Amino acid sequence: MGLSRITQRSVSDSALRGLQASLARTATLQNQLSSGKRISNPSDDPSGTASAMTFRSQRSAAEQHLRNIDGATGRLNTTDSALTDLSDRLNKIRELMVRSQSGALSTEGRSALSAEVSAVRGNVVDIYNTRYLDRPVFGGTVAGDVALDGTDTYIGNDATVEVRISRDATVRVDVKGTDVSADTVPALLTQIATEMTSGGVSAASFAALDAARSKVLQAIGDVGSRGSRVEAAKTQVDSLRLDLQGRISESEDIDLPETIMNLESQKVAYQAALGAASKVLQTSLVDFLK
Repeated sequence: MGLSRITQRSVSDSALRGLQASLARTATLQNQLSSGKRISNPSDDPSGTASAMTFRSQRSAAEQHLRNIDGATGRLNTTDSALTDLSDRLNKIRELMVRSQSGALSTEGRSALSAEVSAVRGNVVDIYNTRYLDRPVFGGTVAGDVALDGTDTYIGNDATVEVRISRDATVRVDVKGTDVSADTVPALLTQIATEMTSGGVSAASFAALDAARSKVLQAIGDVGSRGSRVEAAKTQVDSLRLDLQGRISESEDIDLPETIMNLESQKVAYQAALGAASKVLQTSLVDFLK
């Protein structure tokens, strides 16, 4: 049985390596305690690092979806408000039409009603040109910032505008101008104003206005249902974001009580190693470091 030769130098080197390893463990624990992070470099925990990177990527996607949801909510709210105003204006027009049918109404009275219809018509055109972030909400993807041009002609398109609100879902945030009669109502109101001054509003004009009012009410209901869907998605995506944040913390953050306990234990172990080395070594460790 062979015996290894143990020299004073080998004992000293072994003691130094042990002390350095113990000091490195102490430094690592101190860094974790000061940063609050268990992983400072990928090499600290490759598996944990991979998990944290995946969770961070998913959290970034969730945060982007929340920004999309805020934008979708803003546009839908703007559209809903515009449609409500439009419905009120069309109801006002119908009231004026009914008043104009009175046989006791004088020519001056008819002219006054016609002028009021023309004034409301201007409001209606402005509503059709409602914008959100400088984009017309009833214009689809048309270039520019209006759905009706200077001649009150509909120049929008019926292209669908959608926003992604989750990994698997999108929501439509536009209302087609043709779905709320933006292409026909301005001319219809001009015709109604003319008919008022010439004796009476035709049954065809009443029918056309009622059809437009019905389409606007239907659009209001549709926008409302989409708004509810967006709100539900916001709750789900925000919950997912918070869950992912918790998972990132589990992967990266330290257990504070456990880390403090480990650090104190390591300090005790290091002090004990220093004491043992000073008794075992015949010469000072400093001599071997020179």
